[in-house]
Amino acid sequence: MLKITKFVWLLGLVIFQKTLLAQSHSDSAEPVSTSSPAFNYTLGVRLKSNDISSWSQAARIRPIVGLSYGKWRVGIGDGQSWQSVGQYGTEPTLSYQFIEKNNLTVGLSMRVHNTHTGESFDVFESGEKTLRSRVLVHQKINRRWNIEVDWTQDLLHKGDSTAVNLGVSYVWPVFQKSELIINAGTAWGTADHWRNADQQWGPNFDMRQVKTGFEKVKAGVTFKQLMSKEWAWYASMGISQNAFELKKLQGSREITSGQIGILYFHKRS
Repeated sequence: MLKITKFVWLLGLVIFQKTLLAQSHSDSAEPVSTSSPAFNYTLGVRLKSNDISSWSQAARIRPIVGLSYGKWRVGIGDGQSWQSVGQYGTEPTLSYQFIEKNNLTVGLSMRVHNTHTGESFDVFESGEKTLRSRVLVHQKINRRWNIEVDWTQDLLHKGDSTAVNLGVSYVWPVFQKSELIINAGTAWGTADHWRNADQQWGPNFDMRQVKTGFEKVKAGVTFKQLMSKEWAWYASMGISQNAFELKKLQGSREITSGQIGILYFHKRS
């Protein structure tokens, strides 16, 4: 476990170093913009459920708020990432985009994380909270294929520990100004992360059986439609399932989540 954890930290340092090198080359190759950054925002609402099998109990209506100023983002920002690669992240994170190009984005973000629900802070839900950092790298391979790597770390040591998510997605144009995005991936986490990310352990279960490693596989589909320059809507569904050692301890335990939302973009030209 110690060797694997050191490897993950080393991987993170390598990614960070590559980011700084790429940024320095980008700064030297591209002309410096003298225009001042603009303040842009996104507003919306979504209906989401973390477990569709118990829709009547798990469904929630939540607002979507995004702000952007220069390379700083709050939540979804101005929606540019959503429109270009289909990301519809609505987590109330504060992030800084180190690199923001047509084919590559690298950002560092922080958010208040609920260790009980495994989601971002929600004032309507109880559970122990911690501060979670995240390094996200999104690379466009071509017009259709994308890869994504994100590394999260519990900064307050409240049990969320370290996790790494690896994913690949395919963008399929369906109609005019609409796309269907199919994605698949896996998640690596420390033993502490898996112990606290799942609340289904029995009272007499020996937590020492939980190991560090790749223990989750995920797949999902998102449909998005731009109705105008300012308005869009989306619908998504995702499936997460235990794998390897976690599957032996808990069974397959498939969880299906989903959400549907509408967005309004305000961006100064």
